[in-house]
Amino acid sequence: MQAILRSLRLLVLGATVLAAAFGVAAVGAGAANAGSVYEIKFAPGSDHASIDGAVVRGDADTYAFEARAGQTLITELTSVEGNARFTTTAPGGSVLCLEETWSRITLPRSGYYTISVEPSRGNATYTLSVRIV
Repeated sequence: MQAILRSLRLLVLGATVLAAAFGVAAVGAGAANAGSVYEIKFAPGSDHASIDGAVVRGDADTYAFEARAGQTLITELTSVEGNARFTTTAPGGSVLCLEETWSRITLPRSGYYTISVEPSRGNATYTLSVRIV
């Protein structure tokens, strides 16, 4: 697991560097938080998890979880001021949804997915709810 999280950190950092080189903002990767990836852990027998967090302008909180192809991912993000959005990325780096507050996605492949939470303005206090069925 540590090796996979390390690889995800490198992927996020690499995307940030490439985006900076081409003058584009990196999706789901705040410059000050580019190396932080947190694992979403589901309680035994549970298909969902809820995470409370706070993120400052210019940063992103990135979460990783393992899922199988064909499963459905339902994600909801609520924030105190309605100013947080998330981006979901598949194994290999393809973006499945960009800057959303809710999504329902059939996962295309097995592996580790990431969800990055960023404020749309100012700082954001949020609750991220993730369900895999």
